[in-house]
Amino acid sequence: MAKLCGEIRATVTNKVGRLAEVTDKVKDTGVNILALCAWVEGDMGHLLMVTADNDKVCKAITPAVEICEFGQVVCVKAANTPGTLNEIAHILAEAGVGIDLVYSTAGDAGKATIVLRTTDNAKAAKII
Repeated sequence: MAKLCGEIRATVTNKVGRLAEVTDKVKDTGVNILALCAWVEGDMGHLLMVTADNDKVCKAITPAVEICEFGQVVCVKAANTPGTLNEIAHILAEAGVGIDLVYSTAGDAGKATIVLRTTDNAKAAKII
């Protein structure tokens, strides 16, 4: 099952403990993180998050981050089985939809949440 969903895009100065600092603020909101991707490039850290309440989380983490903005992605709740992502990739490729970014999380009763940023999110959500 695919749907359009919101994503938080946050940028922080990279230093030891920044993820702990940001996730402390998320924890204090009581809002669940549904999917997360984080990495470092040079002096900056980048976080992509899909949460149960993006507005509340962005407001809470703003004091700890340089940038907190929103974007649109496609969230797919799918079976956590071999080949699931491959099937999705083929569906999108055959429809001419490019995948710019993908990350996922797994863990609830054999299901995975796959987050995709594509060249046409609306079309992707409709055909997956």
